[in-house]
Amino acid sequence: MDVSTPTLARVGRTAGYLVLGVVGTAAVALGTLYAAQPIQPVIYDLFYLQVGPSEATETAILTHFLVAGVVGLGVPMVVGDYLGDRGANVPALAWGVAAMVFLLCVFLVVAFAGLAAFLTALVVLAVGFVGVPVALRFGAGVRSGGVLAFVGGVPVVVFLLLLAGFGLGWGHVVTAEEVPGSTVDGPVADFDDAPEVRDDLFASGDCETTQADRRRCRLHVRGYDHERAAARFMARHGVRCPYQNAVTGSSDSFVAEYDGSYYRVTCSPHGD
Repeated sequence: MDVSTPTLARVGRTAGYLVLGVVGTAAVALGTLYAAQPIQPVIYDLFYLQVGPSEATETAILTHFLVAGVVGLGVPMVVGDYLGDRGANVPALAWGVAAMVFLLCVFLVVAFAGLAAFLTALVVLAVGFVGVPVALRFGAGVRSGGVLAFVGGVPVVVFLLLLAGFGLGWGHVVTAEEVPGSTVDGPVADFDDAPEVRDDLFASGDCETTQADRRRCRLHVRGYDHERAAARFMARHGVRCPYQNAVTGSSDSFVAEYDGSYYRVTCSPHGD
């Protein structure tokens, strides 16, 4: 069966726009990932006390990658429309980009409420991947190479989200190490306002004796039921768990008293 020249040309154009989406989204998204790195510690700080350090870390990483995905999809979509229709559909495509930005904001609101950030990110992307091209095609009547470029970029963003998953294993560990009473010369905290944190931190299974014959106890806060309480307790005494890239941990600490002994309490990042 002979295939007409117009049909071959149409197939070629479609393939070209899809390739534009793949290559363009990859290039733009990777560039955005590099340029937007400062967004992670900002999001972490905003979410820290609300959801705890682990969820704040997860939200920061996912937000960074989602922003890169939105920009990565939007730029090739507009370029594709200019190549095929001289930008005639750019106003409609701008609404598509705005819808993705709105979904990103929905993700942030849901994550701030303490719900599962990664699951929310998956739902947001699924709605955007299906809703935006369908709305543009059947709602706005856009027949543009820009929509095809958007579709071509979808697998790239899915890959980016999977890549982001490698950074979600980071957690934090709270350490309380016994110190001689003679070295304590400042205010001493207690655990009266966080009894559940005290009980879990000093549980016998999480403590050891150091070479200096001092007790050292650790509490891993990722997945910990009282993670927010632990973060807020430490914050009240001037200590915040540092963001994951601060691999040397935090120099901030405070001294707390427990069962007649004094402990220096710190928090540091911990990778799985």
